[in-house]
Amino acid sequence: MAKVISFIIQKGGCGKTTTTANAAGYLSLHGFKVLAVDMDPQGNLSQHMGYDTEKLEKTILNLFERTAAINQVVLKRSELLHVLPNNLHTAAAEFSLQKSMSPNYLLRDALAPVLNDYDYIFIDCPPALGLFSINALAASTEFVLVVSPEFFPMKAIKPLYDTYRMVKEKMNHTLQFNGIVMTMCDFRTRHSQEVFDILKKNFPHKLYNAYIRNNVSLKEASSYGQTIFEYNSQSFGAFDYQNFAEEFIRNHHKNIAKREYYQQKFESLTSGEQKQIVMFAEQNLSAYARSGLDKMNDSTVLKEALVIERNKVLEKLFPYRLNTIFDQVS
Repeated sequence: MAKVISFIIQKGGCGKTTTTANAAGYLSLHGFKVLAVDMDPQGNLSQHMGYDTEKLEKTILNLFERTAAINQVVLKRSELLHVLPNNLHTAAAEFSLQKSMSPNYLLRDALAPVLNDYDYIFIDCPPALGLFSINALAASTEFVLVVSPEFFPMKAIKPLYDTYRMVKEKMNHTLQFNGIVMTMCDFRTRHSQEVFDILKKNFPHKLYNAYIRNNVSLKEASSYGQTIFEYNSQSFGAFDYQNFAEEFIRNHHKNIAKREYYQQKFESLTSGEQKQIVMFAEQNLSAYARSGLDKMNDSTVLKEALVIERNKVLEKLFPYRLNTIFDQVS
């Protein structure tokens, strides 16, 4: 059954859509089947994925109004990356949707038929705690706060956390707070550093080590309807979202087992073989990563990037699924 993750903060311009699109894109490129759900009637996620929202024949609104089945609405961007699109018609219908029999469970009910078809369902939430954000949380297993280092997003955390507790108590008892990812970071500024320190102090076990820096390639990728990995896989943006996505999936059981498997494989090699594997891994890092991070250097991030590349090399030598099946049989 799919993990359903909402990316949320009730403030626009914080990178929710960029994070949803690129995390979904990265996971799909690495063998996970992902559905990206656009819950914002502005349709920014749909546009980021390359679709003209004004020309959509069917949208998520058809599911809410029960005028189409989900397999008629989902757009198959690739074999492993699907999109549930949205546009402004949904905003116009919000008042009538609130009169539905179960208005807070429209999305949950719409997704129910396909929960077993995906590994992850990522929801891009609108910048407000209204009907559509409540629907996203009611349908989710977890949520991620997307926070840019500014005053207003920081002020938005408390009311959102209060909403989370209300949803968990009254609508979705299994909902979990996954963590906080910082976006649009420039740690050369004092304010960015102060926000980072505040989040680290108040959410020491929830703040992702990976963070997303300002990068023009991220904006360019969205304008071309591509993920950063399609547009410029050697950019800072691709490096940052790779680290975030890898840190995200390590929290889930299957990926913990896979990571431990490759750690054991690496430790079983001779020192010479280990050096050779690490050498290949370093060559796969971007020139920027090899030269080190900027002044806000969290060495953990760079070390994790190297481990990710090392495991990719190991996966070519010891395919995970093939070897784990063989281990179980023997």
